[in-house]
Amino acid sequence: MSRIPYRWVVAFILFFCYSIQYLDRVKTTVLNPSIMKSIGLTASDVGTGALLMMVFYAPAQYISGILTDKFGAKRILIFSVIAWSAMTAWMGFIKSPTEYFYRMALFGLLIGTEYVPSARILMRWFNKSGRAKAQAMLSWAWILTPAWASIVATQMAVYFGDWRIVFFITAAMGVIPLVLITVLIFDRPEQYKNITQEELEYSYRDELDEGILQKGEYKDTQAKILAQKKFTFLDLFKNSSYVAVIVVDVVMQIAFWGTLVWIPLYLSDVFQFKLATMGLWSALYFTAGALGSFTSSYISDKLFRNKRKVMILVCFIGLIPFILLLSSLRTADPVILALALCGMGFFANMAWGPFLAVPAEIFTPEVYGKAMGFVNGVGYFVAAFAAKIFGMLVVVQAGGNKDYTMGWVFIAACVVVGIVGASFIKTYAETEPVTGAAKA
Repeated sequence: MSRIPYRWVVAFILFFCYSIQYLDRVKTTVLNPSIMKSIGLTASDVGTGALLMMVFYAPAQYISGILTDKFGAKRILIFSVIAWSAMTAWMGFIKSPTEYFYRMALFGLLIGTEYVPSARILMRWFNKSGRAKAQAMLSWAWILTPAWASIVATQMAVYFGDWRIVFFITAAMGVIPLVLITVLIFDRPEQYKNITQEELEYSYRDELDEGILQKGEYKDTQAKILAQKKFTFLDLFKNSSYVAVIVVDVVMQIAFWGTLVWIPLYLSDVFQFKLATMGLWSALYFTAGALGSFTSSYISDKLFRNKRKVMILVCFIGLIPFILLLSSLRTADPVILALALCGMGFFANMAWGPFLAVPAEIFTPEVYGKAMGFVNGVGYFVAAFAAKIFGMLVVVQAGGNKDYTMGWVFIAACVVVGIVGASFIKTYAETEPVTGAAKA
């Protein structure tokens, strides 16, 4: 019986470690109703907190991308896990809105170091026939984690009668990803002492096909690849597909954070769901999201690896009706509410795998750090203000009831922009080969 390729071991470990790190964001959003009452936050303050986190998270993405390409992804990931544990523990001690704002800003700056190095490792271990699926598995960290963590966090808070202890317990869990990354993760396939020739040939299949590397010769691979495919920061913007990916990422981040931050509050404010009930309903969105992400990425790798935009367009076009359906609900009809949440989750997360693979395919995995770091940086920066705009669009009616309709309409309008941006994405067979500075 043949062993599981180590690249999938790497993918699973990165998914698991990222899931642990993602706990903080999930806990914070689903516990927001309790946190707001405890330290005196308003809905606008929650929007400001999300704004601060993402504004500082944005430049951290690009900085971590540069550091990843220069010093290696593993080192950056180790720093990220340590910082995450410290920031998570701090959340359990805050007692005022001011402390909350400081913590959210610093959290964004330090935790913006987890995604890019994780994705950079996957782009090197996988070739174009499996990149979307690998990225889809990584995306489950921010899709599946809310599905179970929202339930666990709310139930734990109810059991202990205190939301703070949830943060202390999860902060201690940081030791698990720290050990796994230190012992089992490698930046490049050839660094793993038990790697097989078959796995090396798989990981470097694209470079072997292009003649950049020779079969059986896997020393100094990074130097050999960059000798023929070296891109400066400005070179990235000469490719229209890269600019289109930036637009798509902005819309994906707006849609994702619009749901992650506001669905729990929406369910609580509009339908008066209790904490535990709200956690269960929120989980529907994320469970459907995991299914949508995997389905889209499998189809993209299997049928549309040369046309990644197909599944991205399906994502955005299918998402709009379900956003509008959710915005139109005035009563918690269980069937319609479940349909709206599952439909939104399924379509909103379909594009992660396909579009996150594009920068590695139009350039090279060796510059994926700075390429994807900038993309995510812009995405989070714009999404930060979008989260604040959503909060400002929530209308407090007579009697204290809140109307979220215009917030959801705003998200739907942003998705329309994503459709336009996705139509410009081209990879491989759709466009001329991309060459680096050395070939210019």
